[in-house]
Amino acid sequence: MRSIFLLLAFMVCSFASSLNVAAASNTAYVLKEIKAEFIKLYPDANINISLGSSGKLVAQIKNGAPFDIFLSADTDFADLLYKDGFAPNKSKIYTSGNIAILSLRGFKPSLNSLKNKDIKTIVIANPKTAPYGKATLEVLKNIGIYDEIKHKIIEANSIGDALNQTIKAGDIGFVAASALKAEQMQKYDNYAIIDSSLHANIDQAMLILNHGQNNKLAKAFYDFILSHKAQEIFIKFGYRAIK
Repeated sequence: MRSIFLLLAFMVCSFASSLNVAAASNTAYVLKEIKAEFIKLYPDANINISLGSSGKLVAQIKNGAPFDIFLSADTDFADLLYKDGFAPNKSKIYTSGNIAILSLRGFKPSLNSLKNKDIKTIVIANPKTAPYGKATLEVLKNIGIYDEIKHKIIEANSIGDALNQTIKAGDIGFVAASALKAEQMQKYDNYAIIDSSLHANIDQAMLILNHGQNNKLAKAFYDFILSHKAQEIFIKFGYRAIK
């Protein structure tokens, strides 16, 4: 009996020290640093971060993926999970993002360049599943060039994939500005930040999911994301501070 009790206690402790985070791919680099700071406070914590487009992560959560926290790239996908009963409480905005236009093929990183006949491929994130892709599409339509250049557009699965495709093969691409602030990305300096007035704010929301509502580590990580320390890191990576 005692051995069974010890086994159960071990299982409870192990669960309490593990956290599964579903996060929009634009947060890949900033979460790496935030995770490192969080582990300084909770050295025994095992933080597993799964990255992807917000829409696809929502689909995984609805299909039973055991995530404790969801960090969306917008508010809509997070609010949808709460509305559909997958989270006990409403979402909270944790940061606001920016879009950048990047080229490694020598093209000027500007919206005016997109009509250049020598540019054959323009990479964006899928507007249906990636909020940064939705905002990019909004930019192209607001400046009135979407119909003219839509045949050049290649849709990537996520904003992280859009960055990878832009680096590997695209003539020019729309990426998360935050990615270009990472130390390992400093060599890619031919980029420009898109005027945020050309699209709706990319407010990013998070929530603790039903699977994580009894996980104390989930609440601790949630609170840390909103802390001054974490918000400083978001700003360092080119995000806008939450109000």
